[in-house]
Amino acid sequence: MSYDLFFQGFIAGESAGSRRSEMLAVLAPHIAERRGAFLRIEIGDGAADIYLSDDGMMANHISGTDPWDLLVTGAKSANWVILPIDGPICVTGPSQREQRPEGLGEGIVVVTSGAELRAAIDIH
Repeated sequence: MSYDLFFQGFIAGESAGSRRSEMLAVLAPHIAERRGAFLRIEIGDGAADIYLSDDGMMANHISGTDPWDLLVTGAKSANWVILPIDGPICVTGPSQREQRPEGLGEGIVVVTSGAELRAAIDIH
């Protein structure tokens, strides 16, 4: 699937800076290909393309269900909010609601699994 998901951390409404190493630690055992900021991860029944930068991440071409769980686990580890295109803001921890920038979406959903993330953005 070519759905784009963006990941970023916030503190007091501002970008939280890099938590790249926390996300990379979660993804590392599943990296099948790496070229600069691009990572291709493969896990269980699927795969995803990842673009990891110093201040966030984008994931797309996500197939199967297992990569979704990995992405949520990584977001929790990095304390990142998941920002789907045309979807609600997905938070992985209770403090993230208050840390987001003012005006960044009204709909907020707490996600603790890949299934919850897929349901939030209506992907089955």
